[in-house]
Amino acid sequence: MENFTNILNKYLYLLFLASILVLFSLSQDVSAEKYSEETISNAELYGSLPDISQVLISPNGKYVGVRQRTEETIIVKIIDLDKGELVHVHNFGKKGQIVDFFWATNERLIFSVVRNSTRVTVLMNYGQKVASNIDGSKTKLIAGYGSRPESMKGRRNKSKNDPSRRARIIHSLPKDPDHVLVNFYDNAGFSDLAKLNIFTSKVNFVAKSPVKYPNWITDKDGNLMGVYGSTLELDEEIFLYKPNLEEGSLESRTCLNTENNCYIPEIRKDNKKPEWVFFKSFSFPTTGTIVSFSKNNKILVTEYMEQNTLGIYEYDLKQNSYELLYRNDKVDVSCCRSSKDGAYKLTTNDGLPETLFLEGKNRAKDIEVQLVNAFPGMQTSLTSASRDYKRSVAWVGSDTNPGMYYIVDQETGKITPIGRYWSKTSYDDLAKMEVINYKASDGYSIQSYFTKAKNLKEAPTIVMPHGGPWARDYWGFRPEVQFLAAEGFNVLQINIRGSSGYGLSHMESVYGNFAEVLNDMFDGIEHYHEEGIFDKSNICIYGGSYGGYAATQGPMMRPDLFKCAVSEAGLYDINAQYKSGDIRWQRGGKTFLKKTFGDGKGAELMSPINYANKLKTPYFLIHGEMDIRTPYKEAVSFMKKLDKYGIEYEKMIIEKETHGFSKEENRIEKLKRVSNFFKKYLN
Repeated sequence: MENFTNILNKYLYLLFLASILVLFSLSQDVSAEKYSEETISNAELYGSLPDISQVLISPNGKYVGVRQRTEETIIVKIIDLDKGELVHVHNFGKKGQIVDFFWATNERLIFSVVRNSTRVTVLMNYGQKVASNIDGSKTKLIAGYGSRPESMKGRRNKSKNDPSRRARIIHSLPKDPDHVLVNFYDNAGFSDLAKLNIFTSKVNFVAKSPVKYPNWITDKDGNLMGVYGSTLELDEEIFLYKPNLEEGSLESRTCLNTENNCYIPEIRKDNKKPEWVFFKSFSFPTTGTIVSFSKNNKILVTEYMEQNTLGIYEYDLKQNSYELLYRNDKVDVSCCRSSKDGAYKLTTNDGLPETLFLEGKNRAKDIEVQLVNAFPGMQTSLTSASRDYKRSVAWVGSDTNPGMYYIVDQETGKITPIGRYWSKTSYDDLAKMEVINYKASDGYSIQSYFTKAKNLKEAPTIVMPHGGPWARDYWGFRPEVQFLAAEGFNVLQINIRGSSGYGLSHMESVYGNFAEVLNDMFDGIEHYHEEGIFDKSNICIYGGSYGGYAATQGPMMRPDLFKCAVSEAGLYDINAQYKSGDIRWQRGGKTFLKKTFGDGKGAELMSPINYANKLKTPYFLIHGEMDIRTPYKEAVSFMKKLDKYGIEYEKMIIEKETHGFSKEENRIEKLKRVSNFFKKYLN
């Protein structure tokens, strides 16, 4: 396979590219000119929001739709690829902003629309779906708030045929051009699956889920095959839809294939929902997800199967057997991709992302292999493809590339760039992210990412713990990291114990142990100092959510390590989560809190609010008044404690922001203040 430079030199047809870039308003030359004039501050560059966040090709490969942010709203442009002409700009103005879209047919699109709120800065989702032809004709609100037809108005209770409930698109139903498959749901978690007419909004009920807040499973044609969801005890259950299973599935009580592992499912019958058959359950914190139904009535499932890391298995529903396809002993399988030809791609993240392809013929896999060869060392992803796979859209990015979209043409062999994900950001001079593994004081292996400050050899360092704590940092472009590097700071990100993705034992280490796992962070700082990578006497800490907890509790535990600390949307009182915050409202939320956060005296011992008098580090608290994940009133209680002990601190409180800032001007102002705070205390 030729490398990317040779491909462009050989195949790039400049007139087409120029016309598309003009349509996207994303000329690379214009962006470079802005940088040369230095008219935009680092805060404005990295605090801005992405310009293009969705590019999808039509089923016939003739058109491409581009979701693009403007100064006023979010629009979708439809472009004729053969002519290089703009067909139409979809813009709903005051009726709502487009958060995503997809091609229902070659001529008609479905848009998910949200509305601005006077109460909060985040957009409000009422489950509204709008259908429109590519030229903007025959536009109609077909689901969600406001879509109830005249014949149903005045009814108090919503029926199975009412489209005005919140809706989520499940499948485009390629063999049924008049309908899409839709999940209608309510606040209680009850869900109906239905076919929704994309012209009339008429609803045809298909099935009701046996679990609340379901994740529906379909085959490539959109036929219902199963569903999975959680119980109040946090067990995850998988049910299969009996009417669409092949004859003989799950009926035999013996294993017919002795070569593979024998598995006889516990078949549970429910007289109230006889169309569903129970397949398997998983006890928290283990989990299982059906990736796809493949040929011969086999299914692919990601699960732990009594092991420490998440693997992928193939089940044969007729033979009652299973086979392990892949497991990494260190990290979980983190991504599985399927196409009309079946599952084809896995991803793992042991420091750097690694792509693994499953055996078998698959047209989507062939394109992804082509991308991997064309862009070595980059992250690549197929975002959409025409039904014949002759044309497709791909996204390519890395730690120093925020993302580019490309058209891949199989007939001509051309791979053509069509737009930048983040046009305001320089694509030429970003700081590289290095993977560094080290041993904690007890010998346990910890993985971290280190980004050096731009143009500074002996720069101060910002330790940046992630949120969660059941999350992790990944290699790739992250705007706040690049902002700090551009401002003259090194950035250290550590996947301490408690982070997800490194297996069960690594993740469970933080259960009821929020503070103790921070020793991994302290050990990492010592390691970097001993290796001469940075000076531990010149560091600050900055994090959001659980990262805000770490940025508060950490300096209380080790005041000698940090010259300053910034906490955004931090968790200050663990016991308060049982009385406030949105986790307790979620399915199994209270059970989750008890099993992971801990409560009572143990939670008190981990909560920063009970150690406020020990905070000796210069401190900056950032919070949104409308935050319901770590409620603002708990931040107020923490600040009152600081006031009680006469501890000075800075604060930035934004009235309508929630858990993290979503409004661009607030994001920019936050970055400016954070940088100034660090420069005030670091050499």
